[in-house]
Amino acid sequence: MKREYRKYNPKSSRKAKSVADDPNDELQIPFGRTEVQRVLREELDNFAVEMGRTMVIGLLEDEVRRLCGKWHIPDSKRTVTRHGAQPGWVILGGQKATIKRPRVRFTEGRGEAPLPLYERMHDRHAMTAAVMRRMLRGVSCRNYAGVVDCARGSYGVKRSSVSKAFVDSMKESIRQFCERRWDGIRFVAIYIDGKAYAGEMMIVALGLKADGTKVILGLRQGATENADVVKDLLADLVARGVAADQMTLFVLDGAKALTAAVKQVFGRYGLIQRCQVHKRRNILKYLGKAHWSELRRRLAKAYNCEDYDQALGQLRNTVSWLRGINRDAAGSLEEGLAETLTVTRLGIPALLRRSLVSNNLIESPFSTAATLGGRVKNWKNSDTRWRWCVAGLTWAEQHFRRTPGYRYIPRLIVAMDEIGRSGGLDHTTQVA
Repeated sequence: MKREYRKYNPKSSRKAKSVADDPNDELQIPFGRTEVQRVLREELDNFAVEMGRTMVIGLLEDEVRRLCGKWHIPDSKRTVTRHGAQPGWVILGGQKATIKRPRVRFTEGRGEAPLPLYERMHDRHAMTAAVMRRMLRGVSCRNYAGVVDCARGSYGVKRSSVSKAFVDSMKESIRQFCERRWDGIRFVAIYIDGKAYAGEMMIVALGLKADGTKVILGLRQGATENADVVKDLLADLVARGVAADQMTLFVLDGAKALTAAVKQVFGRYGLIQRCQVHKRRNILKYLGKAHWSELRRRLAKAYNCEDYDQALGQLRNTVSWLRGINRDAAGSLEEGLAETLTVTRLGIPALLRRSLVSNNLIESPFSTAATLGGRVKNWKNSDTRWRWCVAGLTWAEQHFRRTPGYRYIPRLIVAMDEIGRSGGLDHTTQVA
């Protein structure tokens, strides 16, 4: 049987070879738009970090060239000379990136000459600032490496390095926080409240300025909200410039220790406004749920009343109503009853009054501080409490807005100063 062979065609063979070797031949790989964007973004980020590292090395070499001149060109006026290189690191993108650091020595034998650029890039403050920003945005030490674009050879993203950088940064922040002065600033209201940190109470004072802006005034650590701790806090504020001879409204949660401390330090210049939210919560603890809605209705009607005498009468009627249900609940409302209406007695419009009758203004920064400190599991000592409390409060302070109704603050100042000239308020005569 005769076998069939395909005849050789040189033209077709050359054509096939030319197609296979065609440099314009395209390979198509399907990629989704989202996947392409993700890959490009990651590669560009890493590329940018590496480019920064390369630029630092180039800038260091240029600095050495300007100091020592070009290679193999003698210069009798030269005062420094090259002296090799050694391993080093610079802060780049919130991390320590390794580089080969050039060395320069004085020609007169006075030792090694500094490189200003390397000293600036070698400064740890650059890393502490980057660590501070990321940790205040919720990044933990163990997860820090996952939020930076690591350069090749970087070693400054370990948990211990990040933790140390955060501690170093907060030392300076705490020092500045404790030394801030308030000379010449009129604080129309000061809010005082405490927040628990690992079994200890951090007592905080927040000040409301005459222009409606708010600042964190001070902080003290104590076992409880006792009078001595609060007194020391207020005395420290006075020493740092808070005026104790001007009428000031103090918004407190109702603790007797806080009231006693204010009276000891500020005397007749301190007006007490009991937090209406805390007062309502305290009374609800004594009552069954069947009476909660009626109590809330009665208190809301009294606290929203524009006329002080009417509001006081409505609260007295509520006391009588509570006596028929729970005498302890009635006693809770009656205790400091008139002090819950201090702002109403001053005749302040409702828009501003809502910000002055409760501790909500200070509860907001407490919430921010609790969120930041919620990841901490090992509260080693007092420094840890101060570190996280100050970090949270100062971070929240940067986002403070002016209080609603701040345009009515001049009316508040006039009303308080008028009471000051008349000798202050006597709440004991207002409750029968």
